Amino acid sequence: MAAVRAHGAMLSLAAVAIFVCVVHVPAQAADVAHTVFVPRRVIYPGDVITADALVERKVLRSADSGAVFGENPADVVGKVSRRTLLRGELIPNSAIRDKDLILQGRPYKLIYNSQFVSVVGTGIPLQSASAGEMVSVRNPDTGLVIKARVQPDQTLAVEEQ
Repeated sequence: MAAVRAHGAMLSLAAVAIFVCVVHVPAQAADVAHTVFVPRRVIYPGDVITADALVERKVLRSADSGAVFGENPADVVGKVSRRTLLRGELIPNSAIRDKDLILQGRPYKLIYNSQFVSVVGTGIPLQSASAGEMVSVRNPDTGLVIKARVQPDQTLAVEEQ
């Protein structure tokens, strides 16, 4: 008799535990399908990503998770791959970079502007870079190396040093 009572009490505790677990499970937001652009074929490091190299793919994300990188083809088209991008796989933001605007070893216009003086000359960047990046630039006449920021018009702007 005591065994039956203990078994019944155990079943009651199990039922209460299951009820508590079910009641306290947080409600999850409904999944929403997002369209992202993924590689149609393997894209290798250094390759420029073109529109014909991408294909649409639907991914499910929760409604409150925000935007997914690659929903807009402008996010990736014209960028350069930093690493191998596999066919059909999502493209992480860290796997691409902007295309280089200036190339290492080629002469570019070097500009210094201040409140009182403006100096224009020629500089040779020691590395390739895209707009907004700081690069080391060598003056071909003096051999002096300075830092300059790459401008969108392919000039190098020397800042206060």
